Amino acid sequence: MPNIEKIELLPYHELGKHKWLAMGEEYQLSDIRPPSTETMERIKHVLQGYGHKVVY
Repeated sequence: MPNIEKIELLPYHELGKHKWLAMGEEYQLSDIRPPSTETMERIKHVLQGYGHKVVY
């Protein structure tokens, strides 16, 4: 797709978890962990292999 200028990878994070808990709500993503730096680098490398500019 030639109209793509860059791809920005935004890894999952748990920064909002405390808000759910403070409101007395169940945090339904509690079993999900943020990706490791190695995983993000692998994804970046794959996308760069297709000729895309990738940042994260």
